[in-house]
Amino acid sequence: MSATTLASAPYPVLRRAALATGGVFALSGAVSATWISRLPEVRTALSADPGSLGVALLGSAIGSVAAAPLTGRVAARFGSRIAVAGSVVVCMAGLVGLGLVHSVVALGLTLVVFGFGFGSWDVAMNIHGHGVEAAAGRAWMPRYHAVWSVGGFVAAGIGSAAAGAHLPVPAHFAIAAAVLGLGTFGLLTLFLRDGRHATPAESVRSGAEASRPRHAGRILTWPFVMMGVVMACATLVEGAASDWLGIYFNDVRSASPAASSAAFTVFAIAMAASRAAGTWTIGRLGRGRAVRFSALLAMAGVVVLLLSPVTAGAYVGAAMWGLGTAIVFPAVISAAGDTPGRSAEAIALVTPIGYTGFLVGPPLVGMIARHTGLEHALWLIGALAAVMALLAGVTRERRPGAPAPVEP
Repeated sequence: MSATTLASAPYPVLRRAALATGGVFALSGAVSATWISRLPEVRTALSADPGSLGVALLGSAIGSVAAAPLTGRVAARFGSRIAVAGSVVVCMAGLVGLGLVHSVVALGLTLVVFGFGFGSWDVAMNIHGHGVEAAAGRAWMPRYHAVWSVGGFVAAGIGSAAAGAHLPVPAHFAIAAAVLGLGTFGLLTLFLRDGRHATPAESVRSGAEASRPRHAGRILTWPFVMMGVVMACATLVEGAASDWLGIYFNDVRSASPAASSAAFTVFAIAMAASRAAGTWTIGRLGRGRAVRFSALLAMAGVVVLLLSPVTAGAYVGAAMWGLGTAIVFPAVISAAGDTPGRSAEAIALVTPIGYTGFLVGPPLVGMIARHTGLEHALWLIGALAAVMALLAGVTRERRPGAPAPVEP
């Protein structure tokens, strides 16, 4: 493995590390999609009813939330590369186990293990990704999250093909664990050392900033709490689309099942495109203004979706919703990583807030819809996007010379 540190690496080495980080993000997305792609068959094999399956699926969220604080400490102590390596082993063991479960209880317990490894992997790769972008002076975080989506799309397609070919789930998960695990370890050889007792971002801070130990120990400042609010809003807005957009088109717009599914496809493609362009957007506008513009775009998308008199206009609204919400999550990760002296722990603290948003958002919309109708409940999403716009300033760059320039 490379002995080069983030502080001493020249730009070409940082760019290579960024590409490796993007590859690790893509493989993480592939792991998630591999499991999800065969979930219907696992449910059928276990004869699980919706209620018991829903409880079992909470295991993944529980494991992910539990992993985040520990991962921050491990990454700060030993480096993000070691943290990713350890989490990949746990995650792949969990994936193999998911193909072997024979009861709903075993599924829930195995998902805790899988979620712990997956959540730890997510935190650790974000820590390294932020360290690389901070050292290079480039807003690369949106691109990392864009390739995560690409990895998910590819793995979902492979999963569909495996199901069509009647490949047994245990064999599929074992092969995927071996291929994705080995691929990740190969990419980790290009990761840069964070340094013991130092976080990625800390290694590139100015001497004046690093010399303030009293402030370096504080994470739960008021701006950081506001970052958590923005993160929660972002994941609520994103999670609501994945769970309710198709249902809205089917129930409220009376669209066919295929047309309803296409609505979320439009949203997902718009998200991926927005994240791919996120580096350029943040470089041109600065991170805080880019988040505010994105939030306003998401809010406008919800308004267009709900008020458009024609279904075609509603599709435009879904696309605007996806374009607007895409870069907020990675932008908050970068903003948390700018916490002086506590980058790894700050990212580890804000990440589970995102998981909580994904967990709480869909049922919250559902409870409101039960009493008011889905077409009224979705106005909550517009309101949350407005909150993101109001608080976007807390995500602005703290590093000298911000906003970061766009690479040639």
